[in-house]
Amino acid sequence: MSNDSPFRAGFGKTPPVLVGRDALLRDFGDAIDLGSWGQERVTLLEGLRGVGKTVMVNALEDVARGRGWVVVSETATPGFAARISESHLPRVLRDLTGPPERRVTAAGFAGASVTTQLVGKNDGVPTLRTQIADITDLLDGRGILFTLDEISLAAREDLEHFVAELQHAIRQDREVAFVGAGLGSAITDLLAARSLTFLRRASRQLLDFLDYEDVLTAIGKPIRDAGRSIDDRSLADAAAGTQGYPFLAQLIGDLAWRANPQNPEISLADVHGAYRKARRTMGSHILEPSLRDLSNTDRTVLAAIAASPGPAKVADLRRTLGVEPRYMGVYRQRLLDAGLIYPVRHGVVDIALPYLREYLHEHVVSDATTERARRRQAFPPPPALPDAVSGEHSGDAEAP
Repeated sequence: MSNDSPFRAGFGKTPPVLVGRDALLRDFGDAIDLGSWGQERVTLLEGLRGVGKTVMVNALEDVARGRGWVVVSETATPGFAARISESHLPRVLRDLTGPPERRVTAAGFAGASVTTQLVGKNDGVPTLRTQIADITDLLDGRGILFTLDEISLAAREDLEHFVAELQHAIRQDREVAFVGAGLGSAITDLLAARSLTFLRRASRQLLDFLDYEDVLTAIGKPIRDAGRSIDDRSLADAAAGTQGYPFLAQLIGDLAWRANPQNPEISLADVHGAYRKARRTMGSHILEPSLRDLSNTDRTVLAAIAASPGPAKVADLRRTLGVEPRYMGVYRQRLLDAGLIYPVRHGVVDIALPYLREYLHEHVVSDATTERARRRQAFPPPPALPDAVSGEHSGDAEAP
């Protein structure tokens, strides 16, 4: 038995067991196999912070590599298009063909100087378009997968250039695919941009929270595969503490493993201690950054929603805040796009991120989606932790 934790609690790190994403992986693999007409060959992944967007990008890259495709991976920061055309694609060409040949273009006999020039398949300066053409010709039936993480309009000029070349390659029936990942609000902004309308044809995939049974597997299997044990009660509390949030599944598993790594069994006390620490980390690493970009009015509306012990009626919120329906609709949509609330049913919303309601109660902010979302209502409540002094269990989980 190794003392090393099998969990990967850092952002963007692939977990030891990837659960709840089988259909997406299968559909993408089918699109690669079936031909360039498959819609999933252009896929946009969206979701909250910590739901595993980067992990999913990594997994889709592995699907493409497993089929012999070349993968070009970038982060969508300004300059990424130049990095692709000036660094990544030339490297791919060198790997496929070896060092380029050179030809003599001028000679000076007096000084014995010779000038040479690289010889490529296409004359002139290589471009993104010509390099895609050259590489897909050399791959002969295989293709190139381009992936962009943290996609947003911050790199709009690069995106416009890249998407135009991607569209051209697809029109020419080149073997190419594209996966972009970003926050829901960023994806919404992209699709609203007139210069990026091609992306509206993409397969838009929401990465939501995990089901309870999947979380039991995500935590329990790595522990047992690594040679330790965890009883059913402890595993159930660890899973319930995540509330289906993938980041917390890795974090609680990792902290529980590290509590007493020399012991063959992870105890209930290990799990509860991990849960407390994970709640604090959730506040500083996920919740506060999620709130940072909100306006004061966004925060006021969010605080009003959090003041309700459960789902809140939009009509009641509007009366509480004393605002017109159109005004309330604008800020409701902004919070939906930011992934901080989700629609429970028509006219009713609730807090989306686990423990955000408690965090807002602890931090004054008032002054300052789907069927998958509805499934979260059936997730078991977080475990009740024993009081630090008396040892008795309290009904309320401690706030982050």
